[in-house]
Amino acid sequence: MKKETVEKILKETEAGYDLISKKFSQTRKKFWGSMEFIGEYAEKGDRVLDFGCGNGRILEILGGKNIDYVGVDISENLIKLAEKKRLSEKGFRNIRFLKIDHGFKRLPFPDESFDVICAIAVFHHIPGEKERIEKARELYRLLKPGGKLVVSVWDLWQKRYIGGIIRNWKDKILKKSELDWNDCFVGFKNNEEQSFVRYHHAFFEGEMRKLFKKAGFSIKRSGKAGGNIFIAGIKGSHKPVD
Repeated sequence: MKKETVEKILKETEAGYDLISKKFSQTRKKFWGSMEFIGEYAEKGDRVLDFGCGNGRILEILGGKNIDYVGVDISENLIKLAEKKRLSEKGFRNIRFLKIDHGFKRLPFPDESFDVICAIAVFHHIPGEKERIEKARELYRLLKPGGKLVVSVWDLWQKRYIGGIIRNWKDKILKKSELDWNDCFVGFKNNEEQSFVRYHHAFFEGEMRKLFKKAGFSIKRSGKAGGNIFIAGIKGSHKPVD
């Protein structure tokens, strides 16, 4: 994908989530029951990074472990909602939310800052293979040796989404699409009926494993759960692959 297209999509994603933040948060008050096993990867006293934290709902499955939690997101409005609703959550050593730029190359944390990193429903919004691997390698940098990574994306190979993927295939053949193969857009309307058409990349499970293995992670588990594809891995001793 061209650099200009990547930047355009990232910029639109930031603006779009600010636009729909209120309704988006209202429809995601609770963490998905099928994905609650993610909470098992964090242990007492860990420092956890929630990459693409949204309204911070993952805190529900991390409480009671005296965790030091940091949530980051490109949407300033979602960060504000998270701060308003989640900073008083009990059972944590510390809770912090931080707005990051959509085009970041490096997050404002030292190397090996976190014991656990979660990226829930985030990577399917990152356009282009190059951009995705750069973000995966940044998470590798931030994780401590032996630290745990859990990533999930939507399983878009379903009837409700497949039409958008096929339309993009047709546009690619006709040279009308700037997207990559297996990309699509999914619409969302806020309470004022304003639409935000969100970019998505349709991952296969094997593609997820390959991406994060290339970034340097040892993949220990992968699969599907409740309409999501997930991988879980650790930061081993081998380095990311160029």
